[in-house]
Amino acid sequence: MKEQKTLAWYKQFWPWFLIALPGSVVIASVITIILAVQNADTIVVDDYYKAGLAINRDLSSEIRANELNIKSSIQFHPDQASIIIENTQLTRPQQLQLKLIHPTLAEKDQSIVLLPTDGLRYSGKIKPVSTGTWDIIIIADANSWRIQRRIKVDDIHGRYRLR
Repeated sequence: MKEQKTLAWYKQFWPWFLIALPGSVVIASVITIILAVQNADTIVVDDYYKAGLAINRDLSSEIRANELNIKSSIQFHPDQASIIIENTQLTRPQQLQLKLIHPTLAEKDQSIVLLPTDGLRYSGKIKPVSTGTWDIIIIADANSWRIQRRIKVDDIHGRYRLR
């Protein structure tokens, strides 16, 4: 009788194939965990209760801006933002606070104090603004009035009407 020569298990295809299936799942799981830890979701807030209460915020300063019929526009430059207030009957505030809020990336958010330049123009230094959707909040001295709008920035050197 003739003896069959069998190969050792580690020299055969099927054991390695069966090991590779769960091995690839383990590797994919480790990669997923690493990505999840390195790229934490900035949308989630720690204090969701306070964030929920903010929905019922005081709208009196926004109503005041409507009553004063304040019209404004914003223009972005490479390292500067300019706000133009188009209401000559308005008492000129000493300064404006500009908040640029990115809807998903908190590290791109900016809060800038804008000082008057000429006429009803205010300007201040900013970090470069990328294209995309931004929430713009302009607050006058002592929160006397406020404008809040969402704009789509498609030209970082463009001028955008807020109200």
